[in-house]
Amino acid sequence: MKGLQLLVSFMLVARAVSRQVIACLNHLGICLSYEQAMEWVMRMADEVGRELNKQEGPWILVFDNVNFQKRVRHERTYRHVESWNFTSRLAVKVTKLPPPEITAKGDAPQGSRSNLTPLALLPSNEDDQAFIVRAQLAVMKALTTHFGSFKHLQVGPSQ
Repeated sequence: MKGLQLLVSFMLVARAVSRQVIACLNHLGICLSYEQAMEWVMRMADEVGRELNKQEGPWILVFDNVNFQKRVRHERTYRHVESWNFTSRLAVKVTKLPPPEITAKGDAPQGSRSNLTPLALLPSNEDDQAFIVRAQLAVMKALTTHFGSFKHLQVGPSQ
């Protein structure tokens, strides 16, 4: 029965079932306790980690957030929508490498990253000025589109 209890425990933990429900099912003998289930999860994670460390070759770690709203309804004073945020992690073995003509030169497809300077990463004065002009045009467009009293400021397509 312990194998079935272990599988049910993993399913409950993976589906984020509350500790109270897991404790209730544990008292009925259906699953392991939350602490025992998490012990098994950590033990399995350690085993997988040891296996990954034995294997050679490049690995990519992938992280992603998944957000759920528990209650979706009109918000009232002193009542907030409840949200859940899960961060998932995945280790992926790289099975396909870049073509030899790229790896032979030692350059990545997007160019060499070994000799980057702060000037290559930070915005210049021209970048700042271009951003300011784009922001001004966006604000003027929003004002003239949504507020009739600003129609006289409307920017034409040639400006």
